Amino acid sequence: MKVTLLDHTLDPVSKIGQMAAICYDAKTDTESNLKRASHCKDKGHLATLRFAYATVNIQGISRVCSHQLVRIAIAGILQESQRYVKHSKIEFVTPPAVQTAPWWYQLAWKGVLGVSEWLYLTGVKLGLKKEDARYILPQACTTQLNLCLNFQSWRDVLNNRTKKSAQWEVRELAEEIQRQLHEIAPEVF
Repeated sequence: MKVTLLDHTLDPVSKIGQMAAICYDAKTDTESNLKRASHCKDKGHLATLRFAYATVNIQGISRVCSHQLVRIAIAGILQESQRYVKHSKIEFVTPPAVQTAPWWYQLAWKGVLGVSEWLYLTGVKLGLKKEDARYILPQACTTQLNLCLNFQSWRDVLNNRTKKSAQWEVRELAEEIQRQLHEIAPEVF
């Protein structure tokens, strides 16, 4: 999996503080903005976080993981299309639990993935439309997407997806996104 921060609000913490100044009829110098943004976050005035955003590109996750992300109603999401993108090789995500299963299970797992890849690629070569050939592909297929959220939404998503109870792949993804967002706004993340 690879996460790349594509775009974000410049100086996001100061921007949040500047936008929140209207709520308090307050000064908008840089120092006041930074203090105000931290104060708003600490006191739960999280609506102020809506005035900063970040967009990430996520590559190499499974369709299983992407399905947990595309349900985020407030997010801006663009996902790689299996209908239009032509693949010459299909890549798959294998859960760690499969990698520690008995050898015969691992062999069968790889065999099923290999057959589905072969059927897809052969079907396309035979003239099947990609939109029809894709029906044979398992959810372990990798995909990529761009995901854009404001900071309030990112905090909510990351809070839910970094919990120990979250599915392993989406938890690893959320932890990496949180690490990158912390680099640009440590006061918020």
